[in-house]
Amino acid sequence: MLREIIAIWKDHGFMKDVVEKFAEMLGDAEYVFGHAWGSFIGQMVIEEMRQHIYDKDIAINENEREIRRMLAEHLSINPKQDVSGCLVMMSLIKDAERIGDYSKNIFELAVMFEGETKEMKYMDRLSTIQENIFNNFEPLRRAFLESDEDLANEVLKSYPQIKDECKNMLKDLFSDALSVKEAVSTTILSRSFKRINSHICNIASGMVYPMHKIDFVRVREGLLD
Repeated sequence: MLREIIAIWKDHGFMKDVVEKFAEMLGDAEYVFGHAWGSFIGQMVIEEMRQHIYDKDIAINENEREIRRMLAEHLSINPKQDVSGCLVMMSLIKDAERIGDYSKNIFELAVMFEGETKEMKYMDRLSTIQENIFNNFEPLRRAFLESDEDLANEVLKSYPQIKDECKNMLKDLFSDALSVKEAVSTTILSRSFKRINSHICNIASGMVYPMHKIDFVRVREGLLD
């Protein structure tokens, strides 16, 4: 499992940098997600947030490229070492990058709405989903930095509930009468939350499952197996 490999990597300078840069990616993704939502609901001034959010998005992309380069260099020098761990990290950094992209899309939706979202019919449900997702960022980052499988499992346990909440909201939208603007925006937010939740749990799965099972969160009678 990647958890065990990371525990070894943290004692080696080169691969320690990989772990720390990935933690930076997750921290920046958390920032974009939280501040994009704050901008959407009018708690933050959009023009004050714009450059910060785009700078964080650029930093996420730069770290993704740098980690990919570092892993490729490591494998070229040590082709028989840490292959499975490097392949898993290649997959997970893409998940982190996608979280940043979906979060940036939420900010771009905020720009179009100009903070006028308080009267949206589904705002309470959207806010609850956003909060539940946001609360997973810190334990996910700590799980990597501390090689903590229990923290990763806690993140995974939240996956089905958030997924179902997004799915049910989309189902309700089909039988509702909303303005085009509100219906489209609610749909985009629900889909963005659903995908961010999936990418977060894909990352957590890399700490728990063997390489061939990551990206697939399986649930049986409410328990992860």
